[in-house]
Formats: sequence, structure tokens, C-alpha cells
Amino acid sequence: MSQNIYDSIDFFESYSKYPRMENGLAGASEWPLLETMLPSNLVSKTVLDLGCGDGWFSRWALDQGAKAVCAMDVSKNMLSRARALSPPDRYSAITFRQVDIEMLEGQDGGLDPEAYDVAFSGLALHYLVNLEAALRQVFRSLRPGGLFVFSVEHPIFTAPQRPGFKKTGAAQDWPLSSYFAEGEREVDWLGAPVRKQHRTISSYLKTLRTVGFEVVVVDEWGVSDDDSRKHPDWPNDGGIPRFLLISAMKRVDAADSL
Repeated sequence: MSQNIYDSIDFFESYSKYPRMENGLAGASEWPLLETMLPSNLVSKTVLDLGCGDGWFSRWALDQGAKAVCAMDVSKNMLSRARALSPPDRYSAITFRQVDIEMLEGQDGGLDPEAYDVAFSGLALHYLVNLEAALRQVFRSLRPGGLFVFSVEHPIFTAPQRPGFKKTGAAQDWPLSSYFAEGEREVDWLGAPVRKQHRTISSYLKTLRTVGFEVVVVDEWGVSDDDSRKHPDWPNDGGIPRFLLISAMKRVDAADSL
């Protein structure tokens, strides 16, 4: 079962002050790159939003013409905020569900087979212990030709057992260690112990292929001097990759690998 840190009152209050919570799409600096990996036309598409948070992607998808969105998150606090930000007169086609995506297979209201054209997950999958089981359910839920686009914290960023920038003169260095030692990492974030799962890039790609996906695009995002790669509260950290972005397709000739 996933750690539900966002239902901690103190943690959620602190997280709510983050730019991506206060500003939605404008606060998600990786979004311009991530958007290029999504279908150019969502009109009449059915969309799955896994780890939907406050629903920013779900609202965007409907604004792009999607027919319906199923938005899932484990956190009651996040879903409450998502509903408050999604007035039903405009976003009635979004269905919000409290679901632990770590346990999709066994939950009521889980993923129906071949129900979606597009699946999306923003910065959620690195919390999952059993990633393969979740990806199998996403694969099963997509129609042939369907696309799955997701972002996770970059494996260089999740690798260290004791993460943290080290200041060297005017520069900030990220000490890379334990990259090939996959598994749980616990970090102190916003005053709380947060559990994440470290995986190598090759592990993400192999797992996608194992369940039947064809990897389409792999990209990386980090702060740089490029104006399109800025973040409201992050300095130029020397080009440390922060996020790994991947799109994968369920081929038209693919058979479910369940």
C-alpha cells in the first residue's frame, strides 16, 4: 500500500504552498516538455489520470476536448482540493476516485479493460513498490494504440541514500551514489519522512517492455539557463536532471500480457 503522506494535515498545508499547487500548470516547469509527448488531439478521447493530485491535468484534458476523465488519487485531501477546483458546470465529465494505484488490480472501481485512449501520471509512480503490477493494469486499461505518458523523479535524483545538494564555492553539487542499488529511499521533505522507490532508467524501460508497452519517447528535465527550463523556486543547480519523462504505446497488434 502506498504511503499516504498527503493526508497528513501539517504536510499537506506545507505542500499547498508549493508553486505547482498554487499555480497549477504554470507551476509545473516540466509541463511544456511533457505536453509535447501527449497526443496533439484529445477531442472525444477518454483519459485516465493516475495520482491526479489537485486535478490540474484532468482539467487541462477536458479543456482540450476530452470526452471523459477518470482521475484517481489515494489522498482525500488532494481529491477534496481537486473537486473544489473543478466546478461541475464546467468539469462534470471528470470522475474523481480515491484509489491507491499501488493496488489497482484488487480494488473496486479499478481499471476496466480497454476503457481509455490516453493514460497519464505526473510524479506519482516513483512512490510505488510494485510498479510492474500497476503498469500491467494501465496496459490492460488502454485501447490498442493508446498512449501512456508519465513523469517520475529522475533516478539520478532518487539514487543517493542521503540526498542533498553540497555547496562547493558558488556551485551546488549533487552527490551521485548507490545508483544501481534499487529500492526504498526515505527522505526528509517538508518536515516529514517520505518514502520513495529508486529505480534506474533501464529498469523503468525494461518494466514497460515486460508488460507489453512499446517505448515511444524518453526525455529528461532539469533547470538550465534556457528560459523554457526555469523553476519558480529552484536555482540553476548545474544541470542536475530532476524528472524523467516517458511515453509508451499499447501497439494495435498487442495482446494483454496479464
